[in-house]
Amino acid sequence: MSRTTLRVSSLLVLSSVVALAGAGTASALGGATDTRTSISVDCAIGEGSNDNQVILPGESLTITLLNCGDWLVTDLAGLNAIDVPAEASDINSFVVPSGSPTYTMSVDDEVDLELTFEADDIDIDVSIAVAGDAPSGALLATNRVAMPIEIDDFSIGLDALGTDVTLGGDAECTMEAGYHPYRTLPIIISESGDFTFRVIDVEPVDEDLQWGQPYYPSQDFFLAVYTAFDPTEPESGLVSCNDDRPVDDVSFVNDGVTYISDDQAPEFVATLAPGAYTLVLTTYRSTSSDDWAAGEFSEWSGVSDLTWAPIEMSALFELWGPTGSLAIGEPDEPELADTGIEPSDAMAISAGAALLIAFGLALLVARRSLSRTR
Repeated sequence: MSRTTLRVSSLLVLSSVVALAGAGTASALGGATDTRTSISVDCAIGEGSNDNQVILPGESLTITLLNCGDWLVTDLAGLNAIDVPAEASDINSFVVPSGSPTYTMSVDDEVDLELTFEADDIDIDVSIAVAGDAPSGALLATNRVAMPIEIDDFSIGLDALGTDVTLGGDAECTMEAGYHPYRTLPIIISESGDFTFRVIDVEPVDEDLQWGQPYYPSQDFFLAVYTAFDPTEPESGLVSCNDDRPVDDVSFVNDGVTYISDDQAPEFVATLAPGAYTLVLTTYRSTSSDDWAAGEFSEWSGVSDLTWAPIEMSALFELWGPTGSLAIGEPDEPELADTGIEPSDAMAISAGAALLIAFGLALLVARRSLSRTR
């Protein structure tokens, strides 16, 4: 799908602190030590494809500025949200002194920072979370599904390469025509009802959530559930699926560890009767098994110019539904869905356990001018 622009929500405005350090040694763009609350920006390198940094309410973000002497720092939102110790009141901009020590500025609103020097500019858009709702029902299970470097694929729409196709004719199930790597996860449902399938976290980190990070196909996964999955007939046995959840926001789920997913994370509700099903995790973009192992998309993909360092990726999957029991098998063991799941091969989650492990808080972030690499 095309890029999406999100607007700032004023439902909850919390303060954050941004620490700016002076000139120093060079660092790589989107460095491995960067986190949700600490990033490095090297003015000698510039910015990558993503300007966004998402933090949680009450968190502070530390930005270490390297080689940025004489650069102008401005909040384009114009909210006088920058608090610099050298100034008596909040300001919208200041100049980083040449050879200066670490500078600390506090921000009491969402900021749209622009760093400029002569013809160069670097953008940092910081978003702060607002409260939101969890899916209906109980959280029945969570399971991280890995997408290894060596992986199988299936094909769809080979006669329509260069276009998007809808899996099973479902408008919510759009993917690029071509090849798609996949993993499967067997599921046994013991009580009928509406079930919510969603991805709440991906690895590596989504570039739309952390400044300067590279693009990986994992930031745009595709999720589907089947009565049975045949990779030679990917539209047969399809129950429901989704590429991007219907609401353009970023969600946070906190269970002591905070999982973050953006609006490209798949989520859908399916009405299921008791029985065996197969969850399929794949990609929106076309990339064959060989391309995946090489860190490339198909030549007809809309992002065929993008590459990545081959690495195992993963998605943290949640299943919500009515009180009842559920069994989940090991990934890529579809025979379990046909023969039943042995206790040694699956975990059974009772209704009581589902309630005990339910995450306590879901938060939504609406981002100002949030770009998506799609």
